[in-house]
Amino acid sequence: RSAREGFWQLLRRPVVQLCLLGTAVVQVAAVADAAQESTVTRRVALLAPMLVQPQTERVSTLWARQAADREATRLTEKYRLEGYSLSSDLAQFITDAAVENGIDLEIAFGVVPPASSFRHSATSPVGAVRLTQLMPSTARWIQPGVSRSALRDPRTNLKVGFKYLRYLLEKYEGDEDLALLAYNRGPGTVDRALKRVRNPDNAYAPFVRGAGYQRHEV
Repeated sequence: RSAREGFWQLLRRPVVQLCLLGTAVVQVAAVADAAQESTVTRRVALLAPMLVQPQTERVSTLWARQAADREATRLTEKYRLEGYSLSSDLAQFITDAAVENGIDLEIAFGVVPPASSFRHSATSPVGAVRLTQLMPSTARWIQPGVSRSALRDPRTNLKVGFKYLRYLLEKYEGDEDLALLAYNRGPGTVDRALKRVRNPDNAYAPFVRGAGYQRHEV
């Protein structure tokens, strides 16, 4: 019994867990084909930080990630049934960027269709770029040094776009409707309307959540 207890205590040590993770990564990489390689790499990157957390935090983090993956699967199927061409890779990019920036997945998936219909090539007449329809100037303000060409990469575009949405959520103290309105109309427009005691709503926030979109700016 004491030997077994010693064995489990040894396994709880972060250094031992990291060594085991390294061994597992090598074994997985050896048998993974080229199509699976990027997915394996993403999973390892997400799981590695968990091993140095206290056990209770690690279990909580793993549970949260599994819940996020289940919700992402549901949302992916939802948008596919609505006729959108949403690949599994893009759904994973959206999920990863949302989790990284603390964005609710329903909001994260909902922001992309009105902006770009999940199309990598989408560019607005005023120059907003790709999936999250970010203006390059806004992107550089949120993440200094990011270029227009970098925003054409879906992962970068989503990460910077959701980082901007996180900023707006904090600016409006967690009010998702105001944050989404500001994302769509610009915070300056929303702030001016609020200052004049006007309703800045244009039905964008309900649309992101799945309701029909009938624009009615005030």
